[in-house]
Amino acid sequence: MAMIDEIPNQHNLPEFAVDGVNLPNVGFDVGESYAGSLPIGDANLGAELFYWFFPSTSEEAQTNKEILLWVTGGPGCSSVGELLQENGPLLWQPGTFAPVANPWSWHRLTNVVWIDQPVGAGFSTGNATARDEHDVASQFMGFWRNFVDAFALQGYKVYVTGSSYSGMYCPYIAGAMLDAADKTYFDVSGMMIFDGTYSNPILQQDLTAATFHDQWSNVFAFNASFKDSLRSAAQSCGYTDYLAKYLVYPALEPQPSLPPGSLPDGSAPRPGCDLLNTFYTAATDANPCFSPYDILTVCPRKYDPLGFSDGVDFVPDGAAVYFDLPEVKTAIHAPNKTWLFCQSGNNGVEVFVNGTDDSLLSGPGSQPVLPGVIDRTQNVIIAHGARDWVLMEKGTLLMLQNLTWGGKLGFESDPRSQGNELIMPGLSDEYVSALQSAGAVVGLTAGGGRGVVGTVHAERGLTYLGVDTSGHFLSMAAPEVSFRALEVLLGRVNGFDGAEPFTVDVGFASGVAGNGTSGAQVSYGVTGGSAMQAGPAAASAEPVKKTSGAERRDVGSASLLTGVVVLGCAFLTL
Repeated sequence: MAMIDEIPNQHNLPEFAVDGVNLPNVGFDVGESYAGSLPIGDANLGAELFYWFFPSTSEEAQTNKEILLWVTGGPGCSSVGELLQENGPLLWQPGTFAPVANPWSWHRLTNVVWIDQPVGAGFSTGNATARDEHDVASQFMGFWRNFVDAFALQGYKVYVTGSSYSGMYCPYIAGAMLDAADKTYFDVSGMMIFDGTYSNPILQQDLTAATFHDQWSNVFAFNASFKDSLRSAAQSCGYTDYLAKYLVYPALEPQPSLPPGSLPDGSAPRPGCDLLNTFYTAATDANPCFSPYDILTVCPRKYDPLGFSDGVDFVPDGAAVYFDLPEVKTAIHAPNKTWLFCQSGNNGVEVFVNGTDDSLLSGPGSQPVLPGVIDRTQNVIIAHGARDWVLMEKGTLLMLQNLTWGGKLGFESDPRSQGNELIMPGLSDEYVSALQSAGAVVGLTAGGGRGVVGTVHAERGLTYLGVDTSGHFLSMAAPEVSFRALEVLLGRVNGFDGAEPFTVDVGFASGVAGNGTSGAQVSYGVTGGSAMQAGPAAASAEPVKKTSGAERRDVGSASLLTGVVVLGCAFLTL
């Protein structure tokens, strides 16, 4: 079964063009795309950020003149990695044999560029000089000017998106762009963050650990004495009373500058209050394959073509890390450096001077700048997966109740209250029938659910999504929610009540073919693939029809973490 979308190439930049027909280990044409490195400002600074840009298969995106940027968290993790496993045109998720075309790819809705940043992350090159998020934003804006000039995107609306530690990156980047008051380059029209880090990690981890356990007690096989000790520690550290006082609707007063149970400088929990590590030890005793990113994960551990495997370095014999293959680097014009999904702290590489983001560890995180982005755009979406352990949802809700936007403190009503149903529309009957006729397993091929998947609440320009069907990587676990959220952000649909169908059929092409030029051809649903080897690419299945490098296709999603050390394991809030 093939579903075709034909759209002519939109840019003529051969030095950055990626041959979508012959991408290593991919058995189908990924369509028009461009990749490479650009300076963070003056080329003499010697630092460059790497990007992979997919022009949209949607004519509406070109008519509206819009561009969306995605930055992964970590700090120090690669956005290109999330392109491959969450919201990009090709999808190679852990535990799967080969890449497939992603029917939930964000480029089906708008022009999308995935950017490895700050300096040092992924394929980006140079020495880290950033000390805080103001430095990160300044360097990013230098890169962005160069990117806009290279692809003639002046005057385009800009949407800033990301996940995990991008709860720090995105508000500072969007805020700095808005402050520049330059719509030629920085016309920020909205922002969206999945499972973000926004403030002191204690608030999003240790403080909410006991209540997280109580919420998911049927998942964790803990004995009564451990449960009692966890609750007792939460009480003695002040966590229980803090939640009772400040996680209320409407908010009654601002929260203290330092969380309870912390050292005097707020840098870490005091002895006896490190409940995250305590919880983690017990969880891994009960489930050796426990994942901080999704608490429902069980053994066996899945092989990950990114070499990440829920934060564990696991590359089986005969396999390889996809983006570290020489032929892949050549294909996407990447520098010849060792690629790791998360660089920070590995191979001596850091993305902040001394490995410390002063905006987080010595300051209030992104809370000073987030309200300004909400008030000036009136178009911000924050989403959080309920199964995320490394950044717990109640920590995000607690942060929001300490945020003043639109002249008021926090939400006036509980975003997680009954009646605020987050509803997904179903796939079209035509598409489901076509998949089934082709012998496809609809759940695996389409990836999206329908019906009530969580809650949604909006006040004063900020929309909050609590997603029950997801952990940390929202676009991976709940691609239909990620896709619908993007439709709302872009103004393609009005909301989350499920009344409006998806604006493109996740399976059938949406573009208008022809226009008198050589077009792009894309197929969805049942596709061929190839097995990745630690050497030259070798196809292991017959690929679907390929045409020319000018061809394009419609094709997800996922998210990452923030840097937290747990028993020697770096839990990244990507």
